[in-house]
Amino acid sequence: MTGDTTDVGGRDVYPRGSRYGYGVASIPLSCGGAYRGHGGDLPGNSVAGGHATTGRGNVRVCTTTWVAEGDRLRHLQGAVDAALCAKR
Repeated sequence: MTGDTTDVGGRDVYPRGSRYGYGVASIPLSCGGAYRGHGGDLPGNSVAGGHATTGRGNVRVCTTTWVAEGDRLRHLQGAVDAALCAKR
C-alpha cells in the first residue's frame, strides 16, 4: 500500500515531499523518514493518525475544531513532527 504512490507535496493539505496512494499519506519528518497515515474532517472535528517509518512511534490526533487548512493545519503538523522527532 505504500509502494505505489503519487507526489502530492505542496497541494491541498500536504506539505512538500508528501506522497499519497491507496488511502495512505506519507508526510516527511524533519528528523528523517516520514509518518504514514490517514485523516479526515467533518464539521466540528478533525482526526488523523500515523506511524513513523523510522520506528519512532505512532501518533493519533483528535480535535473538536476544523484544522485542515492554513495556520491551524501547519501548527498541527508541527506538533506531530515535534512528537515524533523528540530526542529520547
